[in-house]
Amino acid sequence: MNKNVRWANAYDPDDEWPEPAEYTDVLGVLKNRFYDMVLSTKLAGLGHAAFLFMTTARDRVSYVYPNVNAAGAGLLLSETFTPDTSNLSDGGFYMYEQMNDWLGRPFRSVPRTPVPPLKVSLSKKVKEAVEAKYTKAGAQKGKYIVIHGIQSDSKANMQSRGDPDSLLPIEVWADIAYAIREFKPLFVIPHEKERENVEEVVGEDASIVFITTPGQLAALINDSAGVIATNTAAIPLANARDKPSIALFCSEEKGKKFVPEAEEKKCTIISSKTGKLIDIDVDAVTNAMQTFNVSLALV
Repeated sequence: MNKNVRWANAYDPDDEWPEPAEYTDVLGVLKNRFYDMVLSTKLAGLGHAAFLFMTTARDRVSYVYPNVNAAGAGLLLSETFTPDTSNLSDGGFYMYEQMNDWLGRPFRSVPRTPVPPLKVSLSKKVKEAVEAKYTKAGAQKGKYIVIHGIQSDSKANMQSRGDPDSLLPIEVWADIAYAIREFKPLFVIPHEKERENVEEVVGEDASIVFITTPGQLAALINDSAGVIATNTAAIPLANARDKPSIALFCSEEKGKKFVPEAEEKKCTIISSKTGKLIDIDVDAVTNAMQTFNVSLALV
């Protein structure tokens, strides 16, 4: 997804009790390479700060807790940022503004560098793999709408870490999908076990695809006519690929916070009037589908 990334190693820094062997292995991988800087968007206490310190990178930069949990962390870090709350996601789209501002600061003869809009690179291999998936599901390139944000009890669900009310049950999605006429609704599921639930509610002829990585999701969105999603990764990826989207939020305030300048991004925000996503107005979503040039069902 980012042509500037040379290596990628999977490791869960949020695991409170990591396996010693896994912990030391990742630390060894990091120590075996030279880094000018190590950045962390995880709130650091003394333990995480020590982990970053042991990478031996020249500069160690991280967010720290805005309370006593940050005690001692600053001694092991080169630069720290303290958010207003212990949940970075409360800042929405600008949750990493402090770090971005510091990274783009003027340095020596280099002027301040503004942060460019999000862009996502897609490899030919990923595009071909995703095309095979949605073709098998009965969808055609440019003739389907991506449905993303299905509620699931799987650990691999689409839940946004900073927004606990960001998923809808398949019954609500079925009502939304019913209004689509000129395009085929393509349901993205977080786990194969959800396929049966979708088929039971929507019908056995429903187009369903199981997507495992953000890169695959970006490729799926790239070949679509647009996206209807809750507060998940699908919305910023649709913005990055310049695709029209309808974003569903539990409140208007949260919508503005996570998708600022929505009109410029071809994004229509629909918010619940009760503060609960489950009460989203399906008729409002249906009316907003004009952004896809869809002929709506007359109810």
